[in-house]
Amino acid sequence: MTQSTPEAAGQAARAPAPPPSTGRLRTALALETLFGSLGLYSIIPVLGLLLAARSPGGGTAIVGIGLFCYTASAGLSATLVARWLQRLTYAPGMAGAVLLSAVAFGLLPYARTDWLLCALLVLAGFGVSAHFLYSRVLIAEAVRDDIGRNRIFSLLQVAVNAAAALGPFLANALYSPDDPQALIGVVAVCYAAAALVMLPGLPRGVRPPATSGKWPVSRRVLRRIATVPSMRRTVVVSIVGTFGYAQFYSAFAFYVGTEFDSAALRSFLVAGPAFWIVVLQTGVTAVVSRLMRSGATPFAVLGCANLLFGLSMLTLGLGVAPVLGAVLAVLVFSVAEMVFGPMSSTAYAGLPIGSALEALNLRQVCWSLGEALGALSGGALFVALHDRGDGRLYWTTLAVITLVTTGLLQLSARRASRAEPAG
Repeated sequence: MTQSTPEAAGQAARAPAPPPSTGRLRTALALETLFGSLGLYSIIPVLGLLLAARSPGGGTAIVGIGLFCYTASAGLSATLVARWLQRLTYAPGMAGAVLLSAVAFGLLPYARTDWLLCALLVLAGFGVSAHFLYSRVLIAEAVRDDIGRNRIFSLLQVAVNAAAALGPFLANALYSPDDPQALIGVVAVCYAAAALVMLPGLPRGVRPPATSGKWPVSRRVLRRIATVPSMRRTVVVSIVGTFGYAQFYSAFAFYVGTEFDSAALRSFLVAGPAFWIVVLQTGVTAVVSRLMRSGATPFAVLGCANLLFGLSMLTLGLGVAPVLGAVLAVLVFSVAEMVFGPMSSTAYAGLPIGSALEALNLRQVCWSLGEALGALSGGALFVALHDRGDGRLYWTTLAVITLVTTGLLQLSARRASRAEPAG
């Protein structure tokens, strides 16, 4: 019999999740993501309306401020306090994050001041942010190969998009500005169900790995990104891809809303990616798995996704019939998202950083940076060019920049690969 010590207990708490639990983990996270995302996407489509209806001042400023509070919190809040989150084991941390979002969203109809509305949205966003950070780190720790990780991340993407396709229908059917409790009740049930189905598949007594410093991403890791070309290429290609990804929900959404009179066509175009991801993600993941078995790296796969993002933008700048161009752009964008979303998490999880928590903190920072800059460009520069009649110039220029930048990064990686044996 070996004697237990505090150091040994601490090491056991930080050990990776045991491989035999991978099957149950995959099922639990898929079901939890489906229910939790259904709750999220049932309230997000009407969140602005709810804020306007519940604001004591009745002004519209609270809508923009409130949505910003939620978006910023959901994007980065957990990353900023990752050192505290890693003190909790996965089961209570993930269940607590889900339930925190449920409570915060559930209290929105009862808030009586604008600052309380914003505070609740920050808490709701923190729960979403913490849950997704925990789940990505757990997958990175429990599954040690890139193909296995990408399969699970792809499965979760299907669950998210299935909920994203169904949630707006629930929102429109149940929401009433005078009586939002019916919708809030459904949201609460969804989050409670998410916590229940998740717990049986989570490891017990296992914590996320510690980061290497006080900050979410240490200076040592930042120095390595600056000095190790392979890491730097992965970071750059992911930011370029996220910038392109953000165009669909900023510039393209504005383009569709102003160019097409048919509400049905607008809905089809904007909801298209969610539908195609549910239908085709499994097949696309199988193709990606075959590519990786034949030697393709996560960086190379991300580069392929970026090329598809570039092609989707190019279809909007070529001057083809607007409906045909928009439909083709949605189809190509959907395939790009099916490749890029799961592989982004897979690529960062595989970086030689040591701590999966720190690697995925880096992923979240880079994703938020690319998405914020992409949304800013799509919501400001494209709108200005579109209003002058130069919208095609925006799409063509951005497509060329995306294609050329990605091509140069891939060329650099091939040269480095050929030089390795000689070195």
